[in-house]
Amino acid sequence: MKELRCIVFSDRELVGAVMDRRKKLREPVPEGDVTKVRFDIENGIQTFLEMDGGPHEVNLDEEEVQAALVGHCMARGIPLPADSEKTLYVIRGHATLMITMNFRKPARMVALGAAGG
Repeated sequence: MKELRCIVFSDRELVGAVMDRRKKLREPVPEGDVTKVRFDIENGIQTFLEMDGGPHEVNLDEEEVQAALVGHCMARGIPLPADSEKTLYVIRGHATLMITMNFRKPARMVALGAAGG
């Protein structure tokens, strides 16, 4: 059996997750309010937070956003199996965490006995 789950995040949840993670790790947090979230999916997933107060933009790499979203789920008690793969995608303009289990395991073959009569 293979399992696939997708968790789609609003822009507000994405921004909150990133800011919470940065504060927790004592990394710089951008000043001001985020006015827009956009994605570039040409070479991996780059996330851009457009900030108010001028042409200021924060560029987030795929690993940071993915880690922030996993942490967001864990902090809210959303179950994420430890042995699952967690991958960031953009679906319909929203950050989406795709969780897959057993996709790399080969199918288990069961020998069927001969029908007796």
